[in-house]
Amino acid sequence: MEKIAERIKEIIDKSGNIVVLSGLNVMRETGLNGVRAEHLAYETEEKYGYANEEIISSAFYARRSEIFYDYIKNVTINKETAEPTIVHKAIRQLQQKGKVPRIITYTVYGLYENAGCENVLDIHGSIQKNKCPACGKIFDMKYIKDSVGEPLCDACKVPIRPGFLLLGERVDNGKMSEACDDIEAADVLFVIGFGIRESLCQHLHKYYKGNKLILVNTEEKLGDERADYRIYGKISEIVPYITGYDPDAVFEEPDEELEVAAAMEKETETAKNS
Repeated sequence: MEKIAERIKEIIDKSGNIVVLSGLNVMRETGLNGVRAEHLAYETEEKYGYANEEIISSAFYARRSEIFYDYIKNVTINKETAEPTIVHKAIRQLQQKGKVPRIITYTVYGLYENAGCENVLDIHGSIQKNKCPACGKIFDMKYIKDSVGEPLCDACKVPIRPGFLLLGERVDNGKMSEACDDIEAADVLFVIGFGIRESLCQHLHKYYKGNKLILVNTEEKLGDERADYRIYGKISEIVPYITGYDPDAVFEEPDEELEVAAAMEKETETAKNS
């Protein structure tokens, strides 16, 4: 195990185009239940009289939105805030080193964004981006949690639309195309908190053309042998180690004014040459 960890650490240290594919087990270390909350299936049916999968479906939301939102507020949003863990901070630090151009995530809590990460592709949407269908105003997780009954837009007084994908709805083709393109171009595909044959990962990992598919998860799953390197255990201990995370490191933030000036200069050059 130690030998594999050292090899993975070396690969990450020497690589510059690492795409991160992040799954449910990263989220579970935060104590959040997730949308499906499979581990609470019995309790959900006892309380609501419906299975988790039925409640979070688009058909159920259309017919019984009050029950739907009661479930979301008490089961999905089981914590007041979505605090990132050391895993999210370690990935953020890799981004600050210029190593991670894209993070693709299966969960909906905005944990990587909360850690300061950029270029995050939330395939299933975000519970932090619930939208008023009338005026387009965005409402975060706290607003949903604190609302009485079905959450309404504070301006239009119409029900807010969930910002995450419901069962029965199709994944955005544009997002999937972006994810596939990023993975295909990656030097390293860094899979965290997924089994290779689990939903989403099973589809996306096939686009990776390299030989540095790194898998970190809590336990081994069927099909994991497809990974080039894999290690199992507590994700919040493994990821900081293999990424070389330094909690005391300070990185200079990019100067936004300089970035804008550089972009304008590039546009001018392009216009001259066209």
